[in-house]
Amino acid sequence: MSARILVVDDSPTIRKVVSSILLDREYEPLLAEDGQVALELLGTEKVDLVLLDFVMPKMNGYQFCRELRANPELKNLPVVLMSAKGDKIRGQFVEQTGAIDAITKPFDARGLVAVVEGALKRQEEGRAGPVPDAEAMPADDAEMLEELRVSRSSLSDDPALRRVQAAQEFALAIERIVRGELKKLKRLPPGTDDLVKTAIERGIRPETMAALATLLRALSYGENTREVLAGDVAVISIAEILQLLDLQRQTGALSVFTREAEITLHVRSGRVDFATWRGLRPEFLLGRYLVEDGAVTRDRLSSALETRGSPYKLIGEVLLEQGAVGKDAVRRALVRQTSELVYEVVRWTSGRFSFSVGVEHPPATKAALAMETSALVMEGFRRVDEWRLIEGSFDFDDVLYPDQGAIERLDGETNLTGPERNVLAAIDSEKTIRELVNQMPQSSFEVCKILYQLLNARLVRRKTPA
Repeated sequence: MSARILVVDDSPTIRKVVSSILLDREYEPLLAEDGQVALELLGTEKVDLVLLDFVMPKMNGYQFCRELRANPELKNLPVVLMSAKGDKIRGQFVEQTGAIDAITKPFDARGLVAVVEGALKRQEEGRAGPVPDAEAMPADDAEMLEELRVSRSSLSDDPALRRVQAAQEFALAIERIVRGELKKLKRLPPGTDDLVKTAIERGIRPETMAALATLLRALSYGENTREVLAGDVAVISIAEILQLLDLQRQTGALSVFTREAEITLHVRSGRVDFATWRGLRPEFLLGRYLVEDGAVTRDRLSSALETRGSPYKLIGEVLLEQGAVGKDAVRRALVRQTSELVYEVVRWTSGRFSFSVGVEHPPATKAALAMETSALVMEGFRRVDEWRLIEGSFDFDDVLYPDQGAIERLDGETNLTGPERNVLAAIDSEKTIRELVNQMPQSSFEVCKILYQLLNARLVRRKTPA
């Protein structure tokens, strides 16, 4: 008998797509639009696995897992978390919720089926791992959910429709915020939630979004800020924009953003002073560069992170205040961090950009790196070419295994660098290339470049699918 899989997601599109994929593989899908409906369904239906969206109205994924673990009959039901921030969930909340795995949206059919098959097999073989007691799960998950806001997985290419979709997405975000605050209030008339939802959906339209965008930009950068340039990265590359800003000796903030991530380059007289980011892998954290440079140990960095107080306080400033590093070391790390962020954004082929003048950003003013734009762009172009060569040579879902005979023939491994040996040691015939990249402390580019070299040297090989 085929496995029965409960799909819990507030998006009708996601439910439809996932259901279709499961049916094609002869699984039996059951559908629920939120955690509450899912719990009610589990009271009458037996399922083998739950595919669970993490951020939903009424009852989110975290609350669902807490209720699940509190029910003796359902406590050990395997759960796979689904989210646009799958990497963050996998690293932070799988163990906390007792989930068996996590998958990042958007996903393809092959990736979803692989996760489902793996989860069912682990459950069947008793390798699912322990699940927490409901009492052990923190009751207050508001901060966690704030970090995991999801966005629409796909926007239309039609400009008019895309504006409507963006307005709907913004309305949904506002609704989530308001719902959270309403829960804190007492003695609200019945049906208040539904009235608020209706009012927000009617009020947030493409026309009102234009006015809101102006206000939000002013809020982000200050009242004297003016957006003077904006467009589509697919039409005008960021490298061209940077060259234009350099040529005109412009000063301001260049923000480049997709649905998942954003990088902001702070420019002064055409040169790059500083870079900030969100939604990217932790490889761009400043601490990584300080550790790699030998300026601070991992233990000392961890201690500084624990004692810095506010999470918004820059770790470089904390380490300077504590006397753990010198100004030159922090500056070198900032140069590396900013360079890597420029290289990253130069290779983006989709998204939007916006350049605003009149921006005041104290960390950028203090850093004042004054990095030459042309040199950054040229190195960015070189890396883009290398990325294309590397990414065209393997699939990120490939599994690699070490060729022990070829490795033993090396002259004491003298031909391998330290980072190359570390990557080689991490290859275990089980992890995909994507998992290896996420595991290693180096940047994605550096790890993929090493894997490309190891493959070409035939020290590792692709594992043939069974």
